[in-house]
Amino acid sequence: MSDTVVLTPRVAATLDVLAAEIELAGARCIFLDQIIGDVMDRLADADRERMLQGLHDVDLLSQHLTSLSAFARGMSLVIPAEVTAPVGSALSEITLGALAERMVAGLGGDDDDEAAEAPDAGDLDLF
Repeated sequence: MSDTVVLTPRVAATLDVLAAEIELAGARCIFLDQIIGDVMDRLADADRERMLQGLHDVDLLSQHLTSLSAFARGMSLVIPAEVTAPVGSALSEITLGALAERMVAGLGGDDDDEAAEAPDAGDLDLF
């Protein structure tokens, strides 16, 4: 993401784009929850309790994201239309390239066809 991105979208639109990205993250949590549930059936009893805690944590994260998305979307509906904010600096801090590209496109910046075609694409961080 380049530091030269100059975008000053409506704050309502910014919150709406943020809500959509939070919803995408929430959907990924639901998918992860399903995978963990499937794996749990094959675990030894000794490992199942630890995995169950992980399953609860993923569920809590999903609920957390749903609530944040609802908050951002609700705020997007009440912010006056004329209120804008420069977002270029904040966008340049996003380290996932596909996320940054989707947000720039959603905020009226340069559309990147590759990001639009691959909404699940992202940069891989190895721990």
